Amino acid sequence: MVKKEISVKSEFFINTLFIEDMISNHIAEKFGIDNIVDSDILGNSTEAFTFNQKIDFLLETKDLSIIDESKLSVFKEIRKEFLQNKDAFSLEESFTSLDHNDDFLLIMYPQESFLPREEKLTVACYNLIEDVSQLVALFTNKTEIKIKKNNTLKSLIGIRYNTMKLSKFAMFLSIFLFK
Repeated sequence: MVKKEISVKSEFFINTLFIEDMISNHIAEKFGIDNIVDSDILGNSTEAFTFNQKIDFLLETKDLSIIDESKLSVFKEIRKEFLQNKDAFSLEESFTSLDHNDDFLLIMYPQESFLPREEKLTVACYNLIEDVSQLVALFTNKTEIKIKKNNTLKSLIGIRYNTMKLSKFAMFLSIFLFK
């Protein structure tokens, strides 16, 4: 596997955890749930909402533009593709959906024509991660998680902890992933 491909997938999944946490906290606040971890619908039980259901909740309860809805939906679908194609040799091989999410990315985030498709997809994935983080932060009234252009995982931890409650799992994960 190419190192760049591993990096974009890793950052995609790390960001997914933070996005899910922001949505879970938003749902908890909206419905008066005090302890997310012990909650049947937001915790880690088999009955808890999935990532896809949480994104769907956000899509149904917020007034989003068609483009923003598309970005959230494609983000959700790309996550699924990455999970299904975890052994793909390249980033391009990870995109197998009949919906052509890779083409959506390249249309949404156009780049220079001389760049190889793999490089365009990498840049487009990072742009999608940034846009979805901003959208979720905006619509859940949470602190945004920004990925710096140098594409390091360290930049993900640049969160103001006093304004955003991270789940215990996200905090635990950050101990091992960020050096």
